[in-house]
Amino acid sequence: MRYSEPPQLDLNQQKARTIIALDKLGHQKFAAESGGYSLETWVRGVGLLLDEFEEKIGEARLPKEYVEKRRLLTGYLLRPVDTSSIDDSISGLRGEEAEVVRKLGGERDRVKAKIDELQKDVAKYTKELEKEKSKSAVPTPPERSGSLLRRLFSGGQASATREETDRRAELEKKLRSLQEEISGQQKVLKSIDQRSPASPIAEDWKALESLQARIRELERERLEKTQLTKEREEFTASIADAISSINVS
Repeated sequence: MRYSEPPQLDLNQQKARTIIALDKLGHQKFAAESGGYSLETWVRGVGLLLDEFEEKIGEARLPKEYVEKRRLLTGYLLRPVDTSSIDDSISGLRGEEAEVVRKLGGERDRVKAKIDELQKDVAKYTKELEKEKSKSAVPTPPERSGSLLRRLFSGGQASATREETDRRAELEKKLRSLQEEISGQQKVLKSIDQRSPASPIAEDWKALESLQARIRELERERLEKTQLTKEREEFTASIADAISSINVS
């Protein structure tokens, strides 16, 4: 068997492949965080693509327009990007956001503390009510019917029974009132956590959502600015146009 070299790649195909690759790179998104796929990494990738293209096409076929565009636009993309104004705006909004979050957390803690306090009162009065109910029955009076002792004892017994009944009724009333108040506070707490319009701090939730929406908008703006989204698209399109005009015949 004899080894035969593969046929030389058609230069028009090389042009077409490079133009397609440039189009994909022009619309590529990447993270701006340090250590990730950054603008610098992207520029190096485009550089490698163009280096390969130039090697295959041959330096003699490269027009001055292409060479100058690559030099100028690559330098433009690698220039430092100033995001200080956006960063300052985001920092200010973050401060406002933190203040609203603290306010919401404080209101939630206040309601929870109120519920805990009410539940302690419920436990206290429940214990007192059980104590009242568990009191032993009034001792049986002496057998001597009509005696002064029996009359005195019966009168005292009736008075004590009324006091105990009144006391139990008072405790039961307090417990009902406390349970109703706890139920009301639990509804308030639920409305806070669920961002209900009925929440007493509904306006604070709206303010928080507005701040967060603005922060997200600025972060998107910052990301686009640091990624040079439009500039990269224009850069690759411009280079692709220059490549498409190269005569390889």
